[in-house]
Amino acid sequence: MFPITFQTSAIAVAQICAMGSLGFYLVRSGIIQESGLKLLSFLSVNVFFPLFIFNQIIRNFDPASMPFWWGFPLINISLILGGMLLVLLIMFGRKNPLRDEFLAVSSMHNAGYIPILLIMSLPLGAWGAQLYSCVIISIIGFDTCLWSLGVWLLTRGQSPHMDLRRMINPPLISMSAALIIVLVFGQGFVPELVLKPIKILGDAAMAVAMIVIGGNLSLSSLARVNYFQVSGVVLIKLIVIPLLTLIALFFLKLNPMISLVAIIQACMPSSITLSIIGRNYETKNQDFVNQSIFFTHILSMITIPIFLGLYGKLFQ
Repeated sequence: MFPITFQTSAIAVAQICAMGSLGFYLVRSGIIQESGLKLLSFLSVNVFFPLFIFNQIIRNFDPASMPFWWGFPLINISLILGGMLLVLLIMFGRKNPLRDEFLAVSSMHNAGYIPILLIMSLPLGAWGAQLYSCVIISIIGFDTCLWSLGVWLLTRGQSPHMDLRRMINPPLISMSAALIIVLVFGQGFVPELVLKPIKILGDAAMAVAMIVIGGNLSLSSLARVNYFQVSGVVLIKLIVIPLLTLIALFFLKLNPMISLVAIIQACMPSSITLSIIGRNYETKNQDFVNQSIFFTHILSMITIPIFLGLYGKLFQ
């Protein structure tokens, strides 16, 4: 399993970097100005991501074939809340000017793109299609946390109180609507005539996101990296959380499908969407968020195959 996961994770991260480099070039060369980058961020948050989420749930969520479907969103919710609790315990009694951003990038992971690429490349046989659906459903839990707690953490510095208006945003509304439609009316309720344009526009979400992330990095200073804080994020996100998840799975003896999805999600680097949220809401410490995303993705090419290899040895 080790060589396969190493190759696949390296390719997935390299693809992300290649797509992001286009945005880096477009902004650095002046083709896209900072105002244009903000417009793309706005479109990502308010148009492309909501349509992408809606299409994925409507097409892939079939509660009839998965009686325990509700367990998969709980995987990502548990990982994120557990990660936040861990970070809060580590930071207890300490003053940190990057507290909220540190909490976000340390606990919220890339729950979609890299896991899906891994699953498509692993020799899973009959498990492949089912595992793909399980990962898609697990993203529901991640999106719930990202577009509520994630938005709150990255905008908390702008207001001393929790702004519920920002937490009720298009991606969260889209996800809720799709879940209600499937649970109440069934998977085939929305006609293909409606779904096709939604899919076409939603498929642009990843491409636009990569341009924005690359552009954000071009506006960030990688020469002035806060190595102490970023190293803390790398240690927690790529080593501590996967290791604790591996230990927990060893003792809990969960369903093999749930265990596999859990360890895959636990190994992931910081969520790239945090960069989109930061740009859209003009987060104060965007440089730190972008630096954390950059370094966790690069170093995950080493840590993902190590932990998946350990999982393969312990649970084979």
